[in-house]
Amino acid sequence: MVFELARRYERKGLQRDASLFPAPGFFVEIDGRPVHVYKRGASGPPVIFEAGIAASSLSWRLVEDEISRFATFYSYDRAGFGWSPPSPGQKVARELVEEMRRVMAAAEVPLPRYVVGHSFGGMMMRMYAAMYPEEVAGVLLVDALPPEEWFPADDRRLRTLNRAVELTRRGIALAHHGVVRFALTHLEQGNQTIPKILSFLSGASSASVTDRVTGQIRKFPRPVQQQIRAHWSRASSFATMAEYLVDLPASCAQALLCPDLDDKPLIVLSAEQGRPGHQGRQAKLARLSSRGDFRMIPATTHWIMLDDPGSVVEALRDLLT
Repeated sequence: MVFELARRYERKGLQRDASLFPAPGFFVEIDGRPVHVYKRGASGPPVIFEAGIAASSLSWRLVEDEISRFATFYSYDRAGFGWSPPSPGQKVARELVEEMRRVMAAAEVPLPRYVVGHSFGGMMMRMYAAMYPEEVAGVLLVDALPPEEWFPADDRRLRTLNRAVELTRRGIALAHHGVVRFALTHLEQGNQTIPKILSFLSGASSASVTDRVTGQIRKFPRPVQQQIRAHWSRASSFATMAEYLVDLPASCAQALLCPDLDDKPLIVLSAEQGRPGHQGRQAKLARLSSRGDFRMIPATTHWIMLDDPGSVVEALRDLLT
């Protein structure tokens, strides 16, 4: 009886979210399934934005207004995140790059394109530029994932990754029964206690899960926060994230096999805050091109486009000119 009530609560929540938060963009069809694409601006060179490993097109909300004034802005949701339904199969970087190309071709994004990627999405865009240099006019990496962080991975890093996969898979069941929705709704209303208790019961640290994640989400405008809450109330988001984490070492191995970018225009933005050696690894990414430009952005965390949106806008202006 309790489980049936919980599932009914979740079903009603999904229906309410679909009504309140329709897709802001349009859909293209890939292998018989829809993929959500978002476009802003009608003039200027085409720029494609790629989000982090478990993020969506919403990641770029704080920069899209300004950028759409001098470029044609394109972002999209990889299958399983945002407004794009999940897809079967592995989530390995090379295949994701190929799917991104198909999505952008279906959306009729002209060539050549400038590309911007954050975190895992930065690694994807670095691979895209290396694999298809004739399609890419320039690259902007926003605290991109250095592939050597996860390949080869030592025992400590593998334990960390396996723990993340375990917790994410627990999230599938919790979301399916409405527990995640219940917790995030209370968090949105300012109640920190219930989400932290549920986080503890799921086996995660309340400080690392609720405080750190919600701290980033609160940098978005209120309507965007509500959309992110809706997306992460779904079991499919957790299931997709688990698939990405399982395939992360393989994705990084593929990135390490990609050639350098020769003289392709490249700007690398690095967060000031990070693990020891973080800025050195980011500076190494800038050396992928003989025209690489490394910039450390003061007082920023990994989410540079939320901490200092102007630095991303300025870097893209410089890349285009």
